[in-house]
Amino acid sequence: MNEEKNAANNDGESGKQPKKVGTLPKADVDFMDVSTNVAASWVANPQITLLWKKSDVFKMEVDSYCAELGSRIQTGSKRPGFAHSLVGLDKQVNIAVKEVRVYIAKKFKTSNAPAQYPRYGIVKQNDAYVLPVDRNQRKAALTLMVQAIAADGFGDEEYGLNFWKEMEAAYKVAVAESGGTAGTVSEKVATKNVQKRGIRKVLVNLRKAIEANYPDTYREVLRKWGWQKETY
Repeated sequence: MNEEKNAANNDGESGKQPKKVGTLPKADVDFMDVSTNVAASWVANPQITLLWKKSDVFKMEVDSYCAELGSRIQTGSKRPGFAHSLVGLDKQVNIAVKEVRVYIAKKFKTSNAPAQYPRYGIVKQNDAYVLPVDRNQRKAALTLMVQAIAADGFGDEEYGLNFWKEMEAAYKVAVAESGGTAGTVSEKVATKNVQKRGIRKVLVNLRKAIEANYPDTYREVLRKWGWQKETY
């Protein structure tokens, strides 16, 4: 019995599952490089065939994937800029609101000031009177601020009508661009992932075809075609 167990262990039949390895890179940019090289190599080597996919069609699909990936990267790179803009605007708003509260206290007296705050969009959050932290709510509050500043005669102050009108306009644009970019990135990621699955299917089967047609030299052929590694 012990001999049988030892034999099983020696044969690699100890019950452990073999570690799975991939034949294609996971990172999008690396996957794009392999796909581009393989697509060009397949067009140059028409003797390798797949009944359900032509080499020229595959190359067009890879080119489309590369364009979509590039567009997604470019669009995604804009998001930190938009976020940075909103952070800067938020800081300016927070500073300005403190000064507006001083204007209100002088006009209506300190004890009566909190009763006026809602007209300015000012709310109490975390024991402080501020414009709402939520950016969509803050955007709406800025409109109230503009109206109240004008109505109470604070238009000529340092943080008067011109400041708040410009802030309201800038904030609306920044919030819209940030949200719109997020949606665009999601759409492009979805499109890119669908394309990637189709390309992966072709690459897997092309690799099998090459190994079948070049049983002794397939490793060298794979490298020439664009697979720089046997596993990824």
